[in-house]
Amino acid sequence: MSVLIDPYMFELSNEQEIRDNIAFFMKVIKIASYSEKSKRIPIAVYSGMVEKMQKRAIQPFPIQISMIQDRDLKSAIIQLNNLFSNALIRFVENIDIDECDGNQEFVVRNDEEMAEDDHYFEMLCTLLVPCYNKNVELDSKIITGNKENGKQIGDTFELFCGCENHEYQKQHRFTSVDDLVSDKDKVIDELKQKRKCGEISVSNIVPAVMGSHHNHIQANRKKFSELDDLSSQNKAVLRLLKELGLFKIIFSDFTPNGVKAVGTMSIQDVASKDTQDIVTVKFSAETQMVIDTFLYFPKGIGGLLRRYFKSEQLTYQAVYNMIEKFK
Repeated sequence: MSVLIDPYMFELSNEQEIRDNIAFFMKVIKIASYSEKSKRIPIAVYSGMVEKMQKRAIQPFPIQISMIQDRDLKSAIIQLNNLFSNALIRFVENIDIDECDGNQEFVVRNDEEMAEDDHYFEMLCTLLVPCYNKNVELDSKIITGNKENGKQIGDTFELFCGCENHEYQKQHRFTSVDDLVSDKDKVIDELKQKRKCGEISVSNIVPAVMGSHHNHIQANRKKFSELDDLSSQNKAVLRLLKELGLFKIIFSDFTPNGVKAVGTMSIQDVASKDTQDIVTVKFSAETQMVIDTFLYFPKGIGGLLRRYFKSEQLTYQAVYNMIEKFK
């Protein structure tokens, strides 16, 4: 299902608006050109808009480069132009709005002035295409950014059209581009930023200790004092978590109930402290015991870990896939 961009995003009028929306266009390019096709969100643009964009001296902004005084901003726009043209245009769904077999006497309920706006009139005509062309699917969301003109994030309208051939009615909402990004992808982006800022460090030695309990972790009851002392099965997933800054492990109470695959775990709670996050998990040991375990991470990492996995079991493959995405 394709999504439309608010046409006013191509009519930004001043340098500050452009600065405020560079991230918007970068995110649009990202979601439209994911290497994984299943994650890719097609951007729908009607034919007339494509032609306008291709004629502009600097895309996607309709202003002369000579009007921009800030050199860094000029450079950012040129780079964005290249990305938008070379990366995004290949994935844009070009929609022809001239095939309607009715009269397109549509109305916009709860926002009648929209149809009087030339920019939005063309957008509304595009949104009507699924009425008469069943091969086109358009999302009810219209993505927009932070700008002065046009509709704002959260604004809604209902498009209705009725003729002797068809009747069409759909509710639409202007929304942030972030609403199209999965929470897992947002977590990966935040982890990348934390790593870039030096907030994630990998410890060579991770202390791993028991509370005041017997050793129900190792099948051979072998003592341990650090992560690497654990058996291969027990430490398989925990070793991957070192890449997220895991720096301490405490094994606590145990129970024979609810055992999953050896070495896997499920998140129960995250306690955010001044300098660290303590993640409480149910750890399935090779002794067929479930151990209440406390994992220590840098501040903020535990919360991201919970957002990513939610109630999902932390298996080797799932954690490995996550690590690969943020490396």
